[in-house]
Amino acid sequence: MSGQRDERSTVGFVGLGDMGGAMAERILEGGFPLTVADLRAEAVAAVTAHGAVAAESPAALAKASDVVLLCVVDDAQVLALVREHLVGAMRPGSTLVISSSVRPDTVHEVHRLLGADGAGIDVLDAPVSGSRPAVAAGTLTLMVGGAATTVERVRPVLETFADRIFHVGGLGAGQAMKIANNLMLHLNHFVALEALRFARSQGITEKALIEVVNTSSGRSWVTETWGLIDDMFRDHPRAGSTGIYDMMTKEMWNAVLLARATGTWLPFAGLGVQVGRPYLVERERALGIVPAQERE
Repeated sequence: MSGQRDERSTVGFVGLGDMGGAMAERILEGGFPLTVADLRAEAVAAVTAHGAVAAESPAALAKASDVVLLCVVDDAQVLALVREHLVGAMRPGSTLVISSSVRPDTVHEVHRLLGADGAGIDVLDAPVSGSRPAVAAGTLTLMVGGAATTVERVRPVLETFADRIFHVGGLGAGQAMKIANNLMLHLNHFVALEALRFARSQGITEKALIEVVNTSSGRSWVTETWGLIDDMFRDHPRAGSTGIYDMMTKEMWNAVLLARATGTWLPFAGLGVQVGRPYLVERERALGIVPAQERE
């Protein structure tokens, strides 16, 4: 790690879900004092067992922290958290890091709500990319938007869970980069599922397909880590609810929304939004899982 720990940095982390909990543990392992908050008591307990302090509220967490990281589910949760808890609670000189995957306009709205410039609060958007093993190993990729000076100031905290930190532009650029990355990820996943459907129709097993593809030109991160996405249908916090489909398609929809505003043609992204749920339901059935849409 290139950054050195800043002894003055106290860190707050809100959102201890599938990725957030492991990220918080990495911050602790990096030696930073950490205060945490989550709606689920069991998620908080899992991190406090390693030395974190449970906050009485997100507002109390913000008041106690030099750096606050958010890793909640979506745009609505980010905005509600900021409006209801962080406005008026974050102190001058502190930094808010939004690691949730949201739209760039949400990041700009957070900046506006906090009155960041006038209040002396810095905001970065820093969504992550990488698998579950990557977050546990501290080898995530981080795509950061915001001021370069702010990125460098909080780099020691970010380096506890990410070994590739890309400063890609101004505020909101990190989210735009994440949407572009996940547009490729999800469309690659659907292409692989369609190829699998074809292979089965020709008497080729899933195992054989993946083995051959991974030594051939059709390979991708999806095929090289085959099974990681399947595991999410079983043990992700949103598994068993229709929210799992929304989570796996939201970046494609965000790409469509942003592209519409600029007149950019994204036919594959639009198609991916439409076929996403049927493909994912079909995969659940193939894994012997009752589709979430049939449970609700």
